[in-house]
Amino acid sequence: MTSRWSTTSGSRRRVAPSAPPRRRLRRVLLGLGAFTALAVAAPAAVAVTEQAPPSTLAVTSLPAATLPPADATDPSISPVPLAQGRSGTGTQVARSATPLQLVAVTWTGPDPDSISLRSTDDSGAWGAWLPLDANDDERDGSRARTAGSQGGTDPVWVGDRTAVEVRASRGGQPVTQGLAVQRIDPGRTGNDAAIGARARERAAARDGAPPAPAYVTRAQWGADESMMTWPPEYAPTTKAVTIHHTAESNDYSPEQSAGIVRGIYAYHATKNGWGDVGYNALVDKYGTIFEGRAGGLDRPVVAAHAGGFNRETFGIAMMGNLNDAAPTPATLTSVEKLAAWKLGGMYRDAAAKVTLTSNGGGTSKFAKGSDATVDAVFAHRDVGNTACPGNAGFAAMDTIRAEVNKLVAAGGTDVRAAWADRPGLGDPDRVEQPTADGRGRFTDFAHGSLYWSPETGTHQVAGPLLGAWRARGAERSDLGLPTGEEFGTSAGRAQAFEHGVLRWDRTTGTVDVTPA
Repeated sequence: MTSRWSTTSGSRRRVAPSAPPRRRLRRVLLGLGAFTALAVAAPAAVAVTEQAPPSTLAVTSLPAATLPPADATDPSISPVPLAQGRSGTGTQVARSATPLQLVAVTWTGPDPDSISLRSTDDSGAWGAWLPLDANDDERDGSRARTAGSQGGTDPVWVGDRTAVEVRASRGGQPVTQGLAVQRIDPGRTGNDAAIGARARERAAARDGAPPAPAYVTRAQWGADESMMTWPPEYAPTTKAVTIHHTAESNDYSPEQSAGIVRGIYAYHATKNGWGDVGYNALVDKYGTIFEGRAGGLDRPVVAAHAGGFNRETFGIAMMGNLNDAAPTPATLTSVEKLAAWKLGGMYRDAAAKVTLTSNGGGTSKFAKGSDATVDAVFAHRDVGNTACPGNAGFAAMDTIRAEVNKLVAAGGTDVRAAWADRPGLGDPDRVEQPTADGRGRFTDFAHGSLYWSPETGTHQVAGPLLGAWRARGAERSDLGLPTGEEFGTSAGRAQAFEHGVLRWDRTTGTVDVTPA
């Protein structure tokens, strides 16, 4: 694919083949992104709780925000020239004629022992120093950087500031001369202001009530899908949620949040060579949820947020630096509802301990093949050599876990109860969600699916009958929902639905329908 972006993911990930011109490809992919989001979330717009008995109270579904796809102006990453700072301080200054917005510090060779950055305030005076961590490769199984490879920090939001000062040391000696400052222009979309306005409306109307757990899709925040070189990869299921912070500034407006997400995406996908956003989802300080890595929030997508433990975990990043500043109430509420939706919809006990096996790589504290037992909602530092999600973010973990557990405990459903009696189905590989016709709910598992409605009850559909039924349109087909379990016939298998019987012939592999 012709692009001015380059990546270092190389042989690790499949790169998309030759494609149409960039803008046309972008429109096609944005359309697909919107379709994916609707396929996951659109049914949530149809309320089923009035039809369902009390035992079917489910964790709130996660609808997509009602915004059109956004076509962002092209983002860019470019170095900003450095000049020596004050004599004897071992610092360097990067100045720009235009707002720097997002910046990252990079270097070649071993990581410095310490790195910090500060920017000017509105009056032009230097602000406080912000300690930065090296942004290690958080892909599972990744190798340590070689002496000649490039390292860097996570992006830092400085907004309209036009100057930053950096410093670094290794072995007690300044190594600032080896640093480079990268300016990340996240581009603009017509949705940025709308996303910010909705956040302000929620804040004004909330008055202590939790915000709705709707999310902004990749298409809506303006993801340039031509930068994605790591196609969606799926684990068998999701067992736990990992909490992060993005470690950048807390000084941003609601209208700037989408731009920060685009900048993080561009940096992770291209400069880090990860091929996509490292996190599955991001939550800003106003409680707005942004879809992160591609592949569907309801699916067990493998990301690059906690090296060694990216499989079977869902990474949520709180946007900002939570070393000293606590997460806002709006952030906590959205993180808790998102984590409860994911764990509850995957039928996990949010109060339980989970044993995960390390795949090695990244910041992992556990060697490849070794086990780590963690909470179902755990902090990145629990498995990695990192301060993430910051001391103040880590201090909020007990509060987050307690609320997630409360939400999940209130979300028992008939589908979950039926799954508990059918161990042969295996683990869920999709969050429980409403059926497309709005009459019931369903969940996909490793070896079949369960469908429930008040009229039909809960029934399993699997194998060739499931494939044939879904090919006809599933619950929106002429057959409707299943009314009984699959049973054997002299020629194969069959199953009754609301408006007919679906039959599969084991000899010919053909499927036919007998009308009711």
